[in-house]
Amino acid sequence: MPVKQGKNANVAFEDAMDIAGYGKFSMFIIILAGLAMCTSLLGSVDVSFILPAAECDLKLSSKDKGLLSSAFFIGTIAGSHLSGYLADTLGRRYVLMRGLSLNVLFYILGTFAPNYWSFFIVKVASGILCCPAMIATVPLLGEFVPSKRRAQSLLICTSLASIGLLYSALIGWLTLQASWKLDLWFITFTPWRLFFLLCGVPSVISSLLFCMTPESPKFMLTRGKSEASLKILQRVHSVNSGKILGSYPVESVKMDANEVPAPQPSGGKGVMPVLKHICDQTLPLFKPPFLKNLVLCVILMVDICLCVNTIFLWLPEITNRMAFYKESHEGDFSMCEMVTKRENLTSSLNTTSAPVECNATINTAVFIPNVLISLVQPIIMLAASVIVPLFDRRHILSVILILCGCMAFLLTVVRDTSIIIMLFGGMPILSGVCYNVLSSILIELFPTYIRAMAVSVNMICGRLGAIIGSQVFCKFDMLQSYGCVGEHDLWTTRCYNRFPGIL
Repeated sequence: MPVKQGKNANVAFEDAMDIAGYGKFSMFIIILAGLAMCTSLLGSVDVSFILPAAECDLKLSSKDKGLLSSAFFIGTIAGSHLSGYLADTLGRRYVLMRGLSLNVLFYILGTFAPNYWSFFIVKVASGILCCPAMIATVPLLGEFVPSKRRAQSLLICTSLASIGLLYSALIGWLTLQASWKLDLWFITFTPWRLFFLLCGVPSVISSLLFCMTPESPKFMLTRGKSEASLKILQRVHSVNSGKILGSYPVESVKMDANEVPAPQPSGGKGVMPVLKHICDQTLPLFKPPFLKNLVLCVILMVDICLCVNTIFLWLPEITNRMAFYKESHEGDFSMCEMVTKRENLTSSLNTTSAPVECNATINTAVFIPNVLISLVQPIIMLAASVIVPLFDRRHILSVILILCGCMAFLLTVVRDTSIIIMLFGGMPILSGVCYNVLSSILIELFPTYIRAMAVSVNMICGRLGAIIGSQVFCKFDMLQSYGCVGEHDLWTTRCYNRFPGIL
């Protein structure tokens, strides 16, 4: 094919992406990726407001709360590997558009869930469908912006994702404090159901926007569709520069020298060829030279998600307890004193006492920390997007993780409520910076054909960390509720005698 005058042939993809530039189209992709991440973040935190609000309606015990808080993460673990496989074989946009669209349906089903187990199943299914929002979004964004802008783009994207926190806190503030009820023939429609339905709005918006978005040009190139990849790059360049499509100074695109061609599926039909293809997409991650990097990324991801997700999940519950404790007690108290259910200890251990009426009241103070976090986090992320490129990203990860550890220690000794809330809010914000820095490193460590699979493996392990953190808090809360954690051995003896299965 003759090369047109003034145009370059066989340009490596990264060079072609640099020529396509960074502008309006890049901003659109960053905003859309942030909205997609917002849906995933919202899916993991919406239940944190529902736990205290639906306690009476769904008859939630501490054990039920712990399991329900883990339902979304159970779903993400179950669906991460498949999402990664589909994103690497069918396309990033393909799984994002379909996953987010179906997620809307399950928000509607969850709104009318009649009992605890039906709502639990809906949250698990929502977790499965939200997997692409975290797994495919990162590669999609990384493959639509120049390499020198990737870390910055991911940080901006995550700062936008914090809109999910602000959105959940504001609609929770507006809906969950109401006391109205609407009797339907199979359920009683209460404010927490309206809150959950409104949480599905970001999924609706992002799924519609993905319908107008092209597939990743790098994914198309690795699938042997160089012409389609070139057309996408022409469109990116045109929108970024404001010029016509034909002004893109590249005639043809080729894979980068360090890129490995994607393995093609084996011939034949049936389950076995598909399973073999999945193995071909997965096994390279667990072999040199990728294994060492995968293990290091997994360890860091577990640590980060354990911190971020556990705090986000239980922050409204903790804040609610602290607010009601401060209303009935004067002075300064440690966090452990305020969140321990000491007031219910006697009635829990006395089998002859009358049953206590269920009270699912939510204090206004519950919403303030999430609002503040969602307002401060974008500022921190945007500042980090400027600072991170100036330093070694490994050093930044080390410093922030050490700082988070020190903040966690201070939580156990500080007795001022305002400082406790600041520390609680600061830890997920700083850990969020670590998450994005690690993600920017992750997409550079693995080639395109296994990149989404690498992200999915890290997400699976990160969600396991989130479940571990949630269950540890839940178990400790159950022990406290029954007096198994205290200053006197009497409580421990009674707990072992009356609740042997709790431990």
